[in-house]
Amino acid sequence: MILSERLDAMRADIAGCSLVSFGDLQTALALRTSSAAPCPREKLDEIFAQAVASFAAADKLAQDMAQGGEPAEDTLVMTPRDLRVFVRSQSNGADVVCAVGDSHEAVPAMIASARELLRVAARGG
Repeated sequence: MILSERLDAMRADIAGCSLVSFGDLQTALALRTSSAAPCPREKLDEIFAQAVASFAAADKLAQDMAQGGEPAEDTLVMTPRDLRVFVRSQSNGADVVCAVGDSHEAVPAMIASARELLRVAARGG
């Protein structure tokens, strides 16, 4: 299964998940996206900018509290319209999966699916 098919499957399998995107945190770019409705580039740019900012804040907080703590693997942003989950790869900190949903009940499934997708991508699958 290719990456775009995995993104489609992840989005379809999680109730309320409207968008899943694989991208790069260093460039803040979405590389592949699966969306239930057309998603303008500006919205993807906003989502990836939030991913970059949320990991920067989480990592800074971890450093401050644990004096050199481990970088955050996932973060969550709630907006008035949706809930955004960001999961970064453990093997390549630049790879990230961003998932957008409409319910907090979907968060565990989004995180688990994103982690699995990143594991498979790291193996070249």
